[in-house]
Amino acid sequence: MDALALYEEARRRDTGQSGYYNRNIRVETGEGPAVVRMRSHGAEVMDLALWREPEVLAAIADYVPSAPRLLYAGTDPEFQIHGFVPGRRVDTLGPEGTGVPGVVLNAVEGLFREMLRVPASALPRTPGDWPGEGDTPAFADRLTALVQTIRHRGDRRAEGLYEALGVPKDPCGLLRERFRGLTPRRMGLLHADLHRQNMILADSGRVAFLDWELALWGDPVYDLADHLHKMRYPADQAGEVTAGWERAAPEDCREGWRPDLGHYLAFEAVKSAVVDTVRWGRRIARAADAGERRGLAVELAAKLAAARPHWEAGARKGPEPREIEEAVQRWVA
Repeated sequence: MDALALYEEARRRDTGQSGYYNRNIRVETGEGPAVVRMRSHGAEVMDLALWREPEVLAAIADYVPSAPRLLYAGTDPEFQIHGFVPGRRVDTLGPEGTGVPGVVLNAVEGLFREMLRVPASALPRTPGDWPGEGDTPAFADRLTALVQTIRHRGDRRAEGLYEALGVPKDPCGLLRERFRGLTPRRMGLLHADLHRQNMILADSGRVAFLDWELALWGDPVYDLADHLHKMRYPADQAGEVTAGWERAAPEDCREGWRPDLGHYLAFEAVKSAVVDTVRWGRRIARAADAGERRGLAVELAAKLAAARPHWEAGARKGPEPREIEEAVQRWVA
């Protein structure tokens, strides 16, 4: 396999699946199809990142068989080649809010079980200032600090949109108070980006879990909350997944987990509102017609409404879709 030749071929074509941080282009090799994975240029950092993805994949290969098979990793230029998994992405089987096949639910439970059995010694080293074993409040502080950074790194125009839509300057103030009371738990490997576009129901019937660039060493309860938030399961399947996580997680990863799951779900609602105020604002500004604009404004109104109780005690009513459209118009002007 001529890795650089495959990279150049993928760079010329660039017609593959594009995630937020990476682009994935299928190429043909003498041993069958593979995927060239390259960084997307100009993507703003919206998530914590601890390790280089190839290091993670190499470390977990013997523990998590459902992760992609790393065939090559280059640093100059930076790219990877992964084994190709024929099948369907789970988002093509049903959008957020709809149910998924039972085989996916079983595979998610299995993935949680596998990840929480990966020893820290098998993984790349964490930075010296990373939260220590059991320090769940310090781990949660990392999450809220990132959201605070996102809230304030925009220009004056972004600040104006945040203010117009009622996003406070300190959206995580109430959450930080709750996070101080998190129960200490054993840390574990987290995927931290487990959603429908990162899961493939393979032709073989197994499920492959992609995109490990945001993997963390942290509180396992956060990984469950992040997954539930991003999947938007129907209530019955959310209950199944939660019960599956409880079965999969070792006892020392489950200390005091139920109330803390609620705190992390609240955090996910706040983060989504902070991140998507500007993202959806840009989408509304680029909308092709009034119908698309209104649909996006309705989505953003729902995100803001879900977050408000967690950043404002006695939260008032949030902006209506019409008010959001008007605020975006002023922002663009």
